Amino acid sequence: MAQITQQQNTLHFSGNLLIHNISETLTHLQTLRLEQPLILDFTKVKEVDTVAVSLILEVQRQLHHQHHEATAVSVIGVPENLRSLMQLYGVDGFLLS
Repeated sequence: MAQITQQQNTLHFSGNLLIHNISETLTHLQTLRLEQPLILDFTKVKEVDTVAVSLILEVQRQLHHQHHEATAVSVIGVPENLRSLMQLYGVDGFLLS
């Protein structure tokens, strides 16, 4: 199961971001007040699948919903398997810049 902890404008993800546990993660995400500039920290994430890319895009969408003038989120601590998925889907250029 994935965990999200928030420290000011940083969301720290830990555990596993997998298709079978994403609904709890999304529910928790909706309760958070996202502040900009927003940083997503994946340093403590163990396993990911394609849903992790969707999660990042959903966080970006929610940030823009809460702050219409928001800039892109910053993603740090990206595990190699998540980086590979971002490259596969062609979103690494704007998610990792």
